[in-house]
Amino acid sequence: DLSIGTFCHESGHLLCRFPDLYDYGSRDGDFEKSAGMGYYCLMSAGNHLNNGRTPASICGYLRDLVGWCDRQVRLNSPGVYESKQGDYGTLMKYETHRANEYFIIENRTQRGLDAYLPDSGLAVYHCDTLGSNEWQGGTRERHYQCGLLQADGHLDLESNRNQGDSTDLFKRVDGVALSYATTPSTRGWDSSDSGLALADISEPGEVIRLKVGSLVPSNVVTGKVTADLLIPDNKREGISSAIAISQAGKVKSLSVGVDITHTYIGDLQVELQSPSGKKVLLHDRAGGSRRDLQQTYSSSSTTALSALNGELIAGYWLLNVRDLASRDIGRLNRWNIEIEYESAGQVARGEVSPNLSIPDNTPTGISSAIAIAQSGTLKDISVGVVIPHTYIGDLLVEIVAPSGQSVTLHNMSGGSKDDLRMTYDRTSTPALEALVGQQIQGNWSLRVKDLQRLDTGKLEKWSLQLMY
Repeated sequence: DLSIGTFCHESGHLLCRFPDLYDYGSRDGDFEKSAGMGYYCLMSAGNHLNNGRTPASICGYLRDLVGWCDRQVRLNSPGVYESKQGDYGTLMKYETHRANEYFIIENRTQRGLDAYLPDSGLAVYHCDTLGSNEWQGGTRERHYQCGLLQADGHLDLESNRNQGDSTDLFKRVDGVALSYATTPSTRGWDSSDSGLALADISEPGEVIRLKVGSLVPSNVVTGKVTADLLIPDNKREGISSAIAISQAGKVKSLSVGVDITHTYIGDLQVELQSPSGKKVLLHDRAGGSRRDLQQTYSSSSTTALSALNGELIAGYWLLNVRDLASRDIGRLNRWNIEIEYESAGQVARGEVSPNLSIPDNTPTGISSAIAIAQSGTLKDISVGVVIPHTYIGDLLVEIVAPSGQSVTLHNMSGGSKDDLRMTYDRTSTPALEALVGQQIQGNWSLRVKDLQRLDTGKLEKWSLQLMY
């Protein structure tokens, strides 16, 4: 152990009071081990490179803390910048609206002290002097003090899968490489837009050129969640994790990134569900005995996702994960969603759970109301219903606008099937087009009638989403 790497690392503590940038797994109220900065800093695992004979350099975060950088390049102004490998006196820094939180960019091409790094290219660090490298979760309250934004988006360092690999740094990228809407992203730890965006990164080398600026279209919304949910083994009900989107609009395209630890991904079924209840399969028991599912699915590469084009984006998006075979187990670590949308006004929503019994073979039926306080002209509508019933072919279901105009959603179809659990929109129910242009303010009613004898049921709950 008495290599030059060990002497350098321990001298960093003794002479500079540098903290360790790896995870002990038992400090600061956290008991899960992660890799921290891995091989990318002397004060993490970088002292072990080349069997301790060629330790990694001290990362820009620590050099800045002790005042070793006599030249600071502030990246908050758009422009073309150059980063030189081994220029340890220069710090390239992007400041956020919080003094303690910022981003640092460094050229870590495999030259000089970086010759034995696992990857070569541009490194981007997300820094927070109030953080701790014990906190691998990446939440608003608990996150790294200095973390590497791994270009592949896999979060291998946070998940302790390795100390670094060949896809961690940014190599040549034509166009946008990193922004608030990419994976990984430059969002702050509170998920706000930091404003940092990088594009047109040149090949790794002594000098790397890059563009910095506001490069992301405004009609993109993102969400992410650290779910940390165990997936029950061989249980069809599985688990669900939600991301709430408040922006109004319609899906133009979308992508979903998932990070699942599992010992046999061929057991897994992964499904995305829109706020209207429409579902698409992202992963359906493929991959056989391979371990871990770390994948980004996009509209351009996953045909199933195109079925969600035109969906209203406001509301809860769900990721449903099921393990459909015995023995192997796993965990949903985290997932994220990125939606490019078309502007489509504002959204008014309502939901009630009346639990009203539907009288059998009676034309008067029952009625339940949702009051909408907002005012405006209807541009789009979706209606969700949950009606447990033993013969849905008996049922007539109508939505009634405040003006009194009604549209039939379900007209005694489905025969002997049990239970009506449906979301109706203009795609599935073209008759709803007749309500476009109506004023939304007032009481919207759902009328349900059972027009045949014997079978019975109840209106358990229903919901309304109006774009105006």
